[in-house]
Amino acid sequence: MVRSSSLILRAERRLTYRKRVRRFFSPLPVPALGWLIALPALAFLLAFLVCPLLSVLRLGGVHFGVWTEPYFLARLAWTLEQAGLTVLLGALIAWPLGYLLARHRVPGKLALLRLLLLPFVTPTLVAVLGLTALLGPRGWLTQLSGINLSQGPALIIVGNLFFNLPIMLRLAYGGFARVPPSLIGAARTLGASSTRAAVTVALPLAAPGLGAGAILVFLYSALSFALPLTLGGERYATLEVEIYTLTAYELNLPDASALILGQLLIALAATLTYTRLVGGAVIAAPRHLPRPRGGAALLLYGLLGLTLLICFSPLAAVALRSVLGEHGLTLAFWHGLIAPDTDPPLSLMLGNTLRFAGLTLIGAVLLGASHALGAYLSRSRPLDALSLLPLMLSPVSVGVGYLLSYPGWAAQLYLLIAAYTLIASPLITRSVLPALRALPLRALEAARTLGAGPLTAWRTVALPLVWPSLRGGAALSLATVLGEFGATLVLTRPEWTTLSTGLYERLGRPGAQNLGEACALATLLLALALGAFSVLDGGEGEVA
Repeated sequence: MVRSSSLILRAERRLTYRKRVRRFFSPLPVPALGWLIALPALAFLLAFLVCPLLSVLRLGGVHFGVWTEPYFLARLAWTLEQAGLTVLLGALIAWPLGYLLARHRVPGKLALLRLLLLPFVTPTLVAVLGLTALLGPRGWLTQLSGINLSQGPALIIVGNLFFNLPIMLRLAYGGFARVPPSLIGAARTLGASSTRAAVTVALPLAAPGLGAGAILVFLYSALSFALPLTLGGERYATLEVEIYTLTAYELNLPDASALILGQLLIALAATLTYTRLVGGAVIAAPRHLPRPRGGAALLLYGLLGLTLLICFSPLAAVALRSVLGEHGLTLAFWHGLIAPDTDPPLSLMLGNTLRFAGLTLIGAVLLGASHALGAYLSRSRPLDALSLLPLMLSPVSVGVGYLLSYPGWAAQLYLLIAAYTLIASPLITRSVLPALRALPLRALEAARTLGAGPLTAWRTVALPLVWPSLRGGAALSLATVLGEFGATLVLTRPEWTTLSTGLYERLGRPGAQNLGEACALATLLLALALGAFSVLDGGEGEVA
């Protein structure tokens, strides 16, 4: 009964939407207008994603026989296994915690949900340093407990949770927050316990948000590059690491192309399912919530403490390691960064990082916002899914594709900025699109009735409502680009050294001083990411 009513209501809303938007806009059909607005973003994807990928496949050929070799089949199995295990462990933590946060009043809840985006955009090398400082062979927790997680795959799983648990929690919270409290109250009135009401009523209704979070975490874990590269070694290499090895070291493009295609098919299926789940969600209005009590409070704060431990202890470990030497507190590592003979100098690394991030942000906002507006107006799932295409491919393969497709631009800075923009623009789209879907069309119609033109109505009514999500997406993009690492390995030049590449170089050098300086650079990157969220007020938009 609830299901059929929901379908009828959704159909009525869709028809109403079509009529209103047709009346609001010009003689152009709404879907055509959406595709037209998204055309610059689609042209960018064609030039800097599709064409480079086709160049790799065309020049290297495709050796499909690679999928019959036991070694690569084992790499595929491990890639899927570690991604699936990350989703399972994340669901055990994020789903009950998301339900409890959505059903109870917790002080500082919104601030916590915004702060939890910080691990998601933390540069991977920063996370690697933090995890190693805690759980590595000489890590603090390893020395206390005697358990060395670096000898197995557990450290990779913990790293995946560090990055992806916040996203899974936010989407779970959004899914449960949309469940009408009256339905749960009715189940309780009919004699269901709080646990049974959550499982039989709230869980099915929140399933699209939960499924979207699970698929997104699976994609991010399966396509992770720097984490398995630095923590996994040869034994626990994923497909992404194998693609990098075959492309960059062995120049074996036929085998790499086959792996890229297989990975693309897996990611494409997951992405289409994801866009189907998140489409058309409506955010519930705020409501008064009770404080957690008894067992609910114990479970809520226990899961919350575990989440904070997973997501923030590596960051704290990096900051501490940057000022802790063998004999206690020291500033020697920071002094080493600003020494006159430092190569490359800190001013060059910091200047390049800020310059590249600023240029990227401009392009990412323009392309990401136009793609979101086009997907909103057209209501096209393929157009929606195309915004996720950059997240489905190896950045290393795309970087190599740039060199093959545009050899004359190999020494030009705008090719590197294009790679950065490709990484950053999907985050803008995924943040702005939910805000557009939640726009009250009645307010736009009222502005038109009062004499405002279409552009004026959008500028005075729609833009202020979408602005917080746009700022949140910009903060996510900026923080991500500040520590970008994968594409930079292929496209960088010595004079383009950034904080992340300088960090990577120091990790490759022996000695406690180099490790300490790497932690200092990681702390600086972390401070820049925090600054991006503070300036742009990140996290207000819902990423979907």
